[in-house]
Amino acid sequence: MNSFKRLCIVFSVFLLSYFGEIAINIACGPEPDPYDYYVSFFHNNVPDEGYVPFSFTNMRFLYDEAEPESEVRINSREWADYLGKGVRAVDVGQLMYHTDSATDSVILRYLTGGEVALPDSLAANTYLKGLAANEPARIYFLFAKELEPYATVTYNHYWDPDPRDTMDLGRMEALADSALRRADEHPRNRFLRLRYAYQAARMYHYSGLFEDCVETYEEYIQPSREKSAVKGWALALKAGATRRLNEPAEAAYLFSKVFTASPERRVQAYKNFHYIDVPFEDVLALAQSNEEQAAIWAIQGFNNGDFDRETLSSVYDLAPKSPLVGVLLTREINKLETQLTETSQYYNGGWWSDYYRPDSTQAKARNHAAWIADFSRKLASEKHYTEPGLGMVSEAYVHWLLGNADQAEVLLAGVKVGRLSERLADQYRIVELLINVNRLKATDSVDEKAMLPALQWLDQKRQDEINQAITRYGNERYSWMAAADLRFNRTATNLYQSVLAPHYMQQKDTAMAALLMWKGASPGGTEIEPAGELYDRLGWPTQAFWQEQLQPAALERLATWGREGLDRPWAPLFKQQLGALESDPFWDLLGTAYLRMHDYAAASKAFAHLSTDFAPPAPVNWYSAEEETLWPDPFLETLNDYPKQFGNEALSKVEFAKTMADLQRRIADDPDHAAAYYFQLANGVYQTGAFGNSWQLISYSWTSSDNYLKGAYYYSGDFHEARQAAVWYRKARELSDDREFQAKCTFMLAKCEQKSYLFDSIRDYYDTTYASAQGQPDPFWVFSQRNRYFRELRENYLDTDFIRTAASECTYLADFIAPNFP
Repeated sequence: MNSFKRLCIVFSVFLLSYFGEIAINIACGPEPDPYDYYVSFFHNNVPDEGYVPFSFTNMRFLYDEAEPESEVRINSREWADYLGKGVRAVDVGQLMYHTDSATDSVILRYLTGGEVALPDSLAANTYLKGLAANEPARIYFLFAKELEPYATVTYNHYWDPDPRDTMDLGRMEALADSALRRADEHPRNRFLRLRYAYQAARMYHYSGLFEDCVETYEEYIQPSREKSAVKGWALALKAGATRRLNEPAEAAYLFSKVFTASPERRVQAYKNFHYIDVPFEDVLALAQSNEEQAAIWAIQGFNNGDFDRETLSSVYDLAPKSPLVGVLLTREINKLETQLTETSQYYNGGWWSDYYRPDSTQAKARNHAAWIADFSRKLASEKHYTEPGLGMVSEAYVHWLLGNADQAEVLLAGVKVGRLSERLADQYRIVELLINVNRLKATDSVDEKAMLPALQWLDQKRQDEINQAITRYGNERYSWMAAADLRFNRTATNLYQSVLAPHYMQQKDTAMAALLMWKGASPGGTEIEPAGELYDRLGWPTQAFWQEQLQPAALERLATWGREGLDRPWAPLFKQQLGALESDPFWDLLGTAYLRMHDYAAASKAFAHLSTDFAPPAPVNWYSAEEETLWPDPFLETLNDYPKQFGNEALSKVEFAKTMADLQRRIADDPDHAAAYYFQLANGVYQTGAFGNSWQLISYSWTSSDNYLKGAYYYSGDFHEARQAAVWYRKARELSDDREFQAKCTFMLAKCEQKSYLFDSIRDYYDTTYASAQGQPDPFWVFSQRNRYFRELRENYLDTDFIRTAASECTYLADFIAPNFP
């Protein structure tokens, strides 16, 4: 249990150790995804779809700018119900909201008795037929079209339309007066009377006659017994007018009523409430019921990104049956996830992480989690809330967050799944999946087999969700247009990459962890991501794991699975991945892994699988006018690493492996020249480090920070610290009697020694740089003056020509030997 507890709480150990470099590049990288910047498993739409825009995200003001309900659909349904006689809401929406000016001209001529041939699209429109058969409705429609140019306004603020031309204002006032007269002509037609009054309120509001707007609402709209969404839209107008009449608290209160009653205007009302910026207590004092107070508390709390017990408790005490209770509870759980699942990759792990004090922050989060668990238990036991099961599932999940998997399992066992709503039942299954990871063992096929149906269920939910998004937005746009709604996709990604992959890494099953990382990144089988191209389409975190962490043994095991199949219960999960392994990128990676292990013969064997036309992109100098290609030249001899000296022609990994293998062979075949061969081998490895000109031969990425930060890769000893190069430079020196050559080897050993001066984090680097800028000694200079090989150069090779040349170019060496240099 203890190991699993650590696994649950400290996912960041896995991801930050492998992907810690992400913080380095954030300044020039993409903006954080507001929907996926922390590991989450608790879906924000579980309690109520109508409040999803107010779900937790600290990346933006609202989780979603779209209104929970469509005003177009609501108004279209109301018109279809009013006209009856087979009028379809979809036809209402098409005619009222989705026609161009040319079509509008045809419609107007037709409805005013003109002779016009209707195109097929209009001739079959049931709404147009309904208007033609209903004179009062037709007259209203024509009047509304007349008002349309004046009703289309732009806003400086949500309540504050741009000022209109004086002639427009007069015309708008006249239209408003006309609308009220027309309303009076329909005392018994509540449907049309209400809409005429609404048009009047709109014209008064937009023309700046705010008192008339309020009066129209109070005399015509508020008393109406018509059940229509129009009353909510009119209330929003009154709220805006009230604000302009210098009654901000009253305006905010009215917007809170719109927020509650009109989901199609809920986002607008929320924005206006906060834009008015009036003391919360002043608004709360105007509430006339517990439910109204609860709504005001919730609107205020939705703008709080910190842990918030007060809002949740207050809303529950005031209106325990309100859907707002579940929404606020879910927000608090999502907030907990930012601290108790995976430390945010964007805000922790970099130089600024100390300012967030992770230890105290997590202690605060665990304390809040315990409180949320207690509240969830109360919600379930008191059964005031409409779906008490939310409390049970929430409590179980919070215990899982806290690492109490056994307790979570006991709680979940008491839930009657058949009585849960569909979304809550899905959430139950997700929590159940998380709990069951605790039982998994890398060698236990029974446990994997038991989990397979649940994982297949999640995969199917993920695929259905993606397919729906593709149908709606298309292949190229679905991933960002539907980002807020891809909940099962995020859940699957997080489960595979942040729970299962580290679980298998902990059990030293790296190959399975690699498949799980891949599975998390790529659902597979979609039109945009066919099976054969999966490897090429991996996201950066998964590519980084494969390219930086997989050693040859794991890759060879994956290759075997690709050829012979995976003899484990989870084989069906990885059909797409295993089918795509036979690819150039895979063989390139396997060969590169062998290069890192200095097994050049094995590297050549892997590279032999590459297509003849395979050529990975070469790095370029972005700062040059023509972005010149930077060709590697690993056998170049240089005294200084900077400025880097590159080659003049391409050198492939295949050629590099062949040359290095040939040098190793020559050591055995031509021992008299072994020293020279060792020196060339050392140069080859040295230049493939981050500080060299050929890093692309063993690495798939490079940043300037690689020169001073410790790495978390299995080849970091070479890439960051030049360890193998030092071994071969030392061997070359031992095998030679030439003092000039020995001096050169010793100098290169000194350079290798310098590479061990690395920082644990960017924060350490900046602190050191800052101290240096404040007049304190440069710590790297201090370190270099203790270099044991500088001492050997001074003591043994001071009379060589090489030392004279090296000291003229290397200031660190010059400083070291200056007192003794002639």
